[in-house]
Amino acid sequence: MTQAVANRYVTALADVVMEAESGIAPEDALEQLQAFGDVLEESEELVAVLTSPAIPPADKQDLVAEVGERIGLTPIVRSFLQVVVEHRHVAHFRMLLQGFRSWLDAYRNRVEIEVRAASGMDEGQKAALEQRFREITGKRVRASYVVDPYLLGGTSVQVGSTLYDGSLRAALGRLAGDLGTETR
Repeated sequence: MTQAVANRYVTALADVVMEAESGIAPEDALEQLQAFGDVLEESEELVAVLTSPAIPPADKQDLVAEVGERIGLTPIVRSFLQVVVEHRHVAHFRMLLQGFRSWLDAYRNRVEIEVRAASGMDEGQKAALEQRFREITGKRVRASYVVDPYLLGGTSVQVGSTLYDGSLRAALGRLAGDLGTETR
């Protein structure tokens, strides 16, 4: 599946969810897609059945409906998943999920940042960092935090394709590069 194809699926779901009579908020749709994704991750057998050409499409549709009902998916999300299965795109479900998450972030004027820190950060540090990136991006920030001792100290922050690297490791690398050019 290409990104363009994934975007068409995401746009179709977003259009349906945004209709006043859909009965589901975009955040709820994302949560339900994530729940289905979690089931897929936990069950290799389910993925095998849904991707097998030997299983009749009607059986796959019934299985998606049954799983959807068990985990509390709305009819709109179940229908979307049935279309995904019908068109044999289950193997690319993570791409669809990420695409819908990105669409929702853009719709809600949010940006996702991943913060890597050499050690844990307290709530005050997190709040200050998130405020700084609200100022930089002009958007609301959704942050995830990872402790990465490999950084030695400081933090690095990934915002889309841009990396803000304030780690001690990066500073030492820059210093080594500067010292190397001065001795030549």
